Amino acid sequence: MKSGIKAVSTVVFVLGMMTGCEPGNESEDVCLMAAEHLEVCTGLSHESFQSGCNETDAELMLATPCEVMQAASSMPTPMKADGGSWNGESYSCYWFGIGCPVDDSCAPELSQESVDRLIELSDPSTLQNEYDARYRVAAIADIFEEERDPIGMFSIVYRHITNNAVWSVEEGMYEHPMWTRHLITAFAWRYLLNLHGHLTGGYVSPQWTKYYKLARNCNVGKGRTLGVAIATHLLVDLAYALDDVDSRDMHRDDYMLFGEVSLWVFPDLVTDINRVYETDVSGLLRGFFLGDWVDALTSEGTATNFIYQTVRVNAWRNGRNLSKFPRWMVDADITTGWGMAEVALASLDAAGAL
Repeated sequence: MKSGIKAVSTVVFVLGMMTGCEPGNESEDVCLMAAEHLEVCTGLSHESFQSGCNETDAELMLATPCEVMQAASSMPTPMKADGGSWNGESYSCYWFGIGCPVDDSCAPELSQESVDRLIELSDPSTLQNEYDARYRVAAIADIFEEERDPIGMFSIVYRHITNNAVWSVEEGMYEHPMWTRHLITAFAWRYLLNLHGHLTGGYVSPQWTKYYKLARNCNVGKGRTLGVAIATHLLVDLAYALDDVDSRDMHRDDYMLFGEVSLWVFPDLVTDINRVYETDVSGLLRGFFLGDWVDALTSEGTATNFIYQTVRVNAWRNGRNLSKFPRWMVDADITTGWGMAEVALASLDAAGAL
């Protein structure tokens, strides 16, 4: 029975991705397709989702693999109630932030001057090299430090990571420094591409769309929101960036070292997020989805290193698979891995662990 559900949902998923973004599609049709995808995958009535659906929500639902929805449905939580309601919210709203109104009353609006500058800085078509990437990411973070729109939370994190990455290349730490330089640039390009699309109404991946939606929702914890951004950049962007720079097996040691070096800035990330957004994300960053209990049983930093590098190994595998297998197959694997991380973050947020 499971295999039958998976097969049907895969067809709906593929059709949705093929038709959901084509010009001329009526939003009602896309919402119906998304609602049917939800019902096939979970057995939950699609009527409540369809009644409050918009085109963006529909496309996000269609981009959610069946396996991810089933994992959320079976997740034990005291807030789960009969009829698919979670603490007064619909299933899709509670787990995925889809199909429900966004309360952004606590989120400040960016000034037009800042928006114009951010559009200029994030333009991916003019990105030159890793030094340009470092400058742009830092300038973007500076703007969000000043105005504190929550969509800029990830930029504060990414500034430290990019600064540290460029420094490590300059220190001669890699066997293939030119490849590493190209990876830094390709990695940043994907972040800039999605920020630029968000600000201009252009292309934004489903994963970054979710981050920007959650970031301005006052009902969603900032730890969960930041976790979604980190998962998006590491599980999705990184895999495609590795393919963009023609990564080979000979680059793997440099890649793993690159990840270890990035961990050095985690204390600074905690400090800056707390300073700018008044949120303690130490539990998220130290445990990276699992919390501090592993560290308590072993040694300080063990959980962070293990989980973070496990995520990076997955990104490496998918990045290499993009050149070996049909792209749609690897795309599905990347989307499912990210979706599972999102479910875990929602669960931790509900439990007050973030």
